[in-house]
This record gives sequence, structure tokens and C-alpha cells, in this order.
Amino acid sequence: MLLRLAILFLAVVIGQPALAERKAALLIGNAGYAAPATVLKNPPNDITTMKATLEGAGFEVTVLQDAGRAAMSAALAAFEEKVTGADIGLIYYSGHGIEVNGDNFLIPVDAKLASDRDVKYETILLDDLLHALAGAAKLKLVLLDACRDNPFLTSMKRISTRGIPTRGLARVDSAESNMLIGYATAPGEVALDGEGTMSPYATALARHLVVPGLEVEAALRAVAKDVFEATGGKQRPFKTGSLFETVMLGKGLAPDASGTIGHNDPCRDAAAHWAEIRESKDKVMFEDHLRLFPACAFANIARQRMADLAPVVSVQEATGETECDRLAAAENDPFKLASAKPIGFYDIDFARAIPACEAAIRDNPQEKRFFYQLGRSLDHGNRFPEALAAYRKAADLGNHQAMRNLAILYENGEGTSQDYAEAMRWFRKSAELGNGLAMNNVGLLYRNGKGVPEDLNAALEWYRKSADAGIAVAMQNIGDFYDLGLGVKQDLKEAFAWYRKAADGGSAASMTNLGWALANGRGVKRDDAEAMRWYRKAAAAGDAQGMNNIGTFYENGRTVKKDKEEAMRWYRMAADKGNTYGVHNVAALLDGDVKDADPKEAARWFERALRLGHQDSLRQVKENSRAWSLAFRKELQRILTDAGVYTGQLDGQFGPSTIRAVEAIFNQKAS
Repeated sequence: MLLRLAILFLAVVIGQPALAERKAALLIGNAGYAAPATVLKNPPNDITTMKATLEGAGFEVTVLQDAGRAAMSAALAAFEEKVTGADIGLIYYSGHGIEVNGDNFLIPVDAKLASDRDVKYETILLDDLLHALAGAAKLKLVLLDACRDNPFLTSMKRISTRGIPTRGLARVDSAESNMLIGYATAPGEVALDGEGTMSPYATALARHLVVPGLEVEAALRAVAKDVFEATGGKQRPFKTGSLFETVMLGKGLAPDASGTIGHNDPCRDAAAHWAEIRESKDKVMFEDHLRLFPACAFANIARQRMADLAPVVSVQEATGETECDRLAAAENDPFKLASAKPIGFYDIDFARAIPACEAAIRDNPQEKRFFYQLGRSLDHGNRFPEALAAYRKAADLGNHQAMRNLAILYENGEGTSQDYAEAMRWFRKSAELGNGLAMNNVGLLYRNGKGVPEDLNAALEWYRKSADAGIAVAMQNIGDFYDLGLGVKQDLKEAFAWYRKAADGGSAASMTNLGWALANGRGVKRDDAEAMRWYRKAAAAGDAQGMNNIGTFYENGRTVKKDKEEAMRWYRMAADKGNTYGVHNVAALLDGDVKDADPKEAARWFERALRLGHQDSLRQVKENSRAWSLAFRKELQRILTDAGVYTGQLDGQFGPSTIRAVEAIFNQKAS
């Protein structure tokens, strides 16, 4: 009887479904880098496919694309909390990465790496990814598709490190028994972008990583084999770490004793079928895959491919709206369909919008709006030469907004050589058709003497035309002219009135200007409380100078209780946005009496302010160096020595040789 009960109990236990594992993944794809870094074509597609692959395997997926350093740090902090208590944590990174002195760093899209010293301030250390996974219980997996050629190898100056940045990434071994780190290629080697729309590594990961019943280390071996074969032996992925237990990322049955997946597994042949059809251009093939394997690893990718292959110019009878309109319509397009919801420039999904608009043009070659929408999509995707051609076609068809965007490409030298005269020609054409923003651009070129001789009267005339068209930035520019007495008699009351108009129109910089006028009694009665109100409005609208000025109020106790810690918080927020006053003020507080005071760290921040061209930092060193602590001054001299501009004693005495060295660092701001 006891034996029968035991068997019955065992049967009940076996028959119960296992508790579902909790699996969390963070996917980071950085593609839109500024020079000298290379814009990458594959990360958006890599992320899309990896997201579909992992979600199909039951992962909770978080995606971050084209992220700056602050956004990457915030995402890692949030993910560290999210993954705590999960069975499996995974981070996949597609983008640029570098190795310096044996440490690996991932490069945010806003990184500015003039020298190797900038690396630790501008990038994300690989160790930060490993720490973010600390709370995962069963498996911590990091996958790095970040071994592309180092874009800063020739441009980055060697100052403070033992060696210059190298090609590829360095091998990192983890002491944890449940940690694996997968690399797209071998240490010191360069990963390839491949011929397709995805990297070879991401392609292989999507094929093998979540195959039901396939153990994760076996999956990574299969990935390595695929990549090696696909690249003709030029790229050999590898991994570090090992596991003491069997871990599978995909749903389904585990291998039986023979090492094969059970015959009743509905996903047994999904990977093989996908390998046969994945390059197909026939929508029917993916429909067939979904019919055969509706709940398997590649189902979501198949659905995405079906959507990509669907007719993108399916004109709706009532509106004539196309997929191109839905993905890239612009608010300021004079030819936009009234029914189409406008998409902000930085919100365009250019990977989908570009083929959609190209297809729309093939089917409707005379439709004006499609060329502008294609130009916007190409422009956002950093495909500037093609954007230039699309904008020119739209401009030739009479689109004044395309004319303005074409002028901006000439002004910035994107997709063509920099040509201010040609930029002015197109800004004028756009302005003459009533484009208010282009009117302001014409004024700016007259103000700065670019493409035309400097002419302040002409600049002010164009600013007024733009302001009459409701353009807030032009109102701010008029305020600046009256504030500084440029081409007109200085009139602070008139300046304040124009700043108020601009602020009411949404100009964050003008909100800060109003706060400054109120705080200093310029053209209006001094009112600290009202100044703080405008600074807070400016900061909420993203203006870094407004954030810095809030910090000064907290530091000095103006209309708020004096609080240097709160001041530091605001200064750091401003500094993170590149505000030179914020950088300088962080240095000053770190050399003072805040909780985390550190004169050596203060000196490093001060050097950063000098390199950013902050005049007050240079002036203070030359005129009042004794305002800084002796420890600060010695550390700054050491930094100057490492930079190769100072050869004197580290005594904290700022004589002529130290001043010359500081000026040398300051003058490097333009390099």
C-alpha cells in the first residue's frame, strides 16, 4: 500500500508543470555615432532580431538604442534591480567597444574621446555590465557584439595610460561559477559587420541561442561555428566562464540520453527550417514557418519578416495614406496628408521607414511628400549622401522644408563638403517660400559672417521676419541683440521683453535668460524668487545653464536654504549635459566642504573645464590660484605633467611655467 501511494505521489509530482523560470534581458544597440566614430548599420537590426528571439523564449526584454553615457548608466542601474531574483539575466550589446590597458569599455553614442584619459569619464566599463547581473541566480550571460575596429585608434591621444587603445577587446575571466561572457571574436581581433543587415554574431545567436533543449554552452559553440564559417575563418567567437549545471534558454524538452531532443518536441525542427528560409524574400515561406512552429524560437522573427515583406504602399481608399506616411510624416511638411500623424525626427524608425518610402516612391514617383519623408528617414539614419539627394528632389518639387534641411547638410558638411554659400542659397529659397525657421537661419549666417559678409543689420531684419512667423529662437536672438547692443543701442528692458516672448514660445534658453535678468536686475527689478521659478522652468525643459544656475542659488542660499549637497546635484546635472559652468562648479565644490570632497578629483574636473574652453577656469588660475587648496594645485600640476605640458616641480606654486601649461591645455579645446 505504501509503495502504491509513493508511486501515485511521484506521478502527481511529475505531472505538475515546473515553475516557470524568470528570465530578464537588457539589449543595448548603439549605431548613430558622431565622427570620428563610424556609424554602424547593423545594431538596430541586431536589436530587433534579438528582442524577438528572446521574447519568444519567455524573456522580459528591455531595449535601449543610440544611448549616451547617462542613459546607459541609468539603464544598467534599473536592470540591476529588475534582474535581482530572476533565474537568468542576459545583457547583449551591439556597438563600438575598445580595450585600454587590459580593460574593456563600451562606447556611448555621445562619447568624446580626445585622449585616453577621457575613456573612464565618457564610456561604460564592461565590469559595470557584470555587476548589473549580480542578482541573477542561475545564469548571468553577457554577449558582446562590440569588437568592431576601434574608431578612435588614430585620433585618441596617449596621455596617462601605459598603452594606446587597441583593436578588439581583451579577454575577461569571471570567478563566478554561473557567469558566461560571449565575445563576437577572439581577443585583439576585429568583428565584421557582414554583408547582410545583421552582424554575423547576432545572426548566429538568433539561430542557436534559444533552440529548445539546447544547453547554453552548446548553443554558444554552435554560434562560434556558424560565425567562423560565415566569415571564411576571419572571425572566431569565444566565451569565458563555465557552468556547473545544465542551463537552457529556450522553451522545450531537454536532450535525452542520446543527446537529441525528444521526438515529441514541437520545436525540434524549427531551427533547421529557419536556417533554410531565413534569407528568403518570399512572404509565403515565413507564413509556412508560423503554421509549422507557431510557438517556437523564431516565430516572432518570422512575423517581423512578414511585416517587412508586406506591401508597404497599401493605399487606403479614404486617405491615400501609406506606410511611408505612417512612419515618417512630418509636422512641418507643406505636403503632408492631413490624416497622417506626424513623427518627430528623432522618433523615426528609419530601418523600417527607408524601405517603406523607397517603395512609396516607386509606386508614386510624382508624389512630393514621399521624397521629403525619405530624406528625413535617411538623415536620421546618418545616410547623409542619400538624404542630400532625396531632399534635393523634394526641394526641386517645391518643398521649402526640404530646402531648409538640404541647407543644413551643406552648413554641417554632412554628405557633402561644407559650403556656407550653398547653405545660404538654400536657406534663402526656403525663407522666400515662407519658412520661418529658414528665416532665422539666414539671420544666423549674416550674424556670423558665414557664406556672406557679416551684417548685423541684415541679421536683425531676418530675425524679425522669423519672429513674426512665430519662431521662438528668433525672438531669443533679437533679445540677445538688445541685451548686448549688437547692431542696436543696448536696451535691457527691450531684451527682457523679447526673452519673455521667446520663453512663452517654448525657448528653454530664454527661460534661463529671464531668470538671469531677474537675479541680477537687468532691465527689470531684481526678484530672486521669480528668477528661481524661471530657472526651474528652464531646467524642466532641458536647459543645462538653467540647471547650473539653480545650483548657484542653493550654494549661496538665495531664496532657498543654503545646501551645498543639493547645489552639487544640480551642478552635476548641468555638467552631464556638457555645461562648462557646471563642470567648473563641480570642481569648486569637490575642493570645498561637501560630503564627497576630494581635491584630486576636483583637479580632474577642473582640467575638463579647461579643455571645454571655460574662461572662468582659466581666469581663476591666472588671477586667484590661492582660492584652491594646496592638494588641488599639486594634483593639477601632476595632471599637466602627464599631459606633457608641464615639467616643473609638483609644489602647488602657480608660477609662469604652471600658467603656461594651463593655457596650453585651455588652447587644446579646439583640437
